[in-house]
Amino acid sequence: MNVLYMFSAAAGLIGFTSCLYFAFESHKEQETRATKMGMAGALVLFVLTMGLFIPFIKSVVLILFMAAFFLSLVLFIPAKPNAAALKGSKGYIKGVPVRPDERDTVFARFRSLVPGSKAYQTYYTDLHPEREAGDAKRRERGFLGKPGSIDHEYQPNVAMMHAAFSIPPMLGQEAFSNPEPDVNRADLTPEKAALIVKNFARHIGADRVGICRVNTNLLYSHQGEVHYDRGENWGKKIKDLPPYAVVFLTEMNYDHVLSAPHTPTVAESAHLYAKGAYLSTLLAKWFSYMGYTGVAEHTRNYHIPLPPLAQDAGLGEVGRHGYLVAPEMGARCRIFAVLTDMPLSVDTPVHLGVEEFCRACKKCADSCPSKSIPRDEKIIHNGYSKWKLDEDSCFEYWSKVGTDCCICMAICPFSRPNTFLHRVVRTFVEKSWAAQVFFPYVDNFLYGKRWRPKSVKPWLKYKEKPDKEEIY
Repeated sequence: MNVLYMFSAAAGLIGFTSCLYFAFESHKEQETRATKMGMAGALVLFVLTMGLFIPFIKSVVLILFMAAFFLSLVLFIPAKPNAAALKGSKGYIKGVPVRPDERDTVFARFRSLVPGSKAYQTYYTDLHPEREAGDAKRRERGFLGKPGSIDHEYQPNVAMMHAAFSIPPMLGQEAFSNPEPDVNRADLTPEKAALIVKNFARHIGADRVGICRVNTNLLYSHQGEVHYDRGENWGKKIKDLPPYAVVFLTEMNYDHVLSAPHTPTVAESAHLYAKGAYLSTLLAKWFSYMGYTGVAEHTRNYHIPLPPLAQDAGLGEVGRHGYLVAPEMGARCRIFAVLTDMPLSVDTPVHLGVEEFCRACKKCADSCPSKSIPRDEKIIHNGYSKWKLDEDSCFEYWSKVGTDCCICMAICPFSRPNTFLHRVVRTFVEKSWAAQVFFPYVDNFLYGKRWRPKSVKPWLKYKEKPDKEEIY
């Protein structure tokens, strides 16, 4: 019996220490509610542990500790792997796949449909007349309305955004890299080629890299975004692209994301779009000097939606908010790719427990200012089962605040810093049935369900004090 009391006391001490550690980490992350919960938990465990040494209540306390111990064993029941996730994008086919049309994307409609042009008339007369009125109102306000309007166009952060967004247009004309006639094709095995490509991509600045064969059902059917006075390309069918994709992620700095939807977030997004344009262009050029074709996929040259492509490359799963959720960085990442005809050994899709967690969590949907993220179950869209984002209402909010919002990215539990605490939780969510079922509710209880912007470092500060009433 004494052994049980000693075991319970040790467990109580470990729990007490863990709660203090949780409170400390939460305080660093500016999670006020979680900090209080951690301190309260530490206090409760301290009182209960002391109760083990008080004769008239120690038996009751012992029973509580034993019950908690046996309940915790449920966490070690392994989860059944998500068979759909392990097949990548093809695992979510629910019918006949239909290729998406880039002409329908909100960016293509805004940037490439010039009033009075043939493309404008074709799209709004023959394809989607129901969209013309709403798009016209949005077009009057400008692409992001007034950039940084939520922060009164705070110049330092807005200037960071403009400076970074000026880089992809410089590189976009170099997106297609074909080998010169005098360049011989390198003779590498697919395994050796993949080893070199991955390490080269990481060396030049990618944070995570994966390789897959391109699922042609994911490719855009028609070109919708046109740049560099190439208006004649609008509406052309997209075909004859290389069969392999090198996909890589760049991580958004948490110190910027925690201010969502304020200007530090869009400054960081722009920085990574510039970085991704550079990295993908450089890697595409490398393929051409190896005797193969390289096509850089970045903000000035897209042929395919990148989240499902990244899923196929084993870099993560797509969450309720439509973002890729990756190990270590969660949704705080931007995706870029290079398509190539160099034979490469490919990676396999992964299961992280994201779909199971998202089904119950719903934080992103609850905090979305424009209610663009569905709270319901997945629907069938273009032959795939997915949570379908309302892109129009999402973009409507972007133009209102003058940033790319990022609230859904910021509030996602997977997006928290890659500390020991969060690594342990992610591991349980990946492997434990009970964690996938119960942790979303635990997370909502500890952290709350609604987003509140956090303070940023002095060099990014757009106002002296954050607005405590600003809750989404």
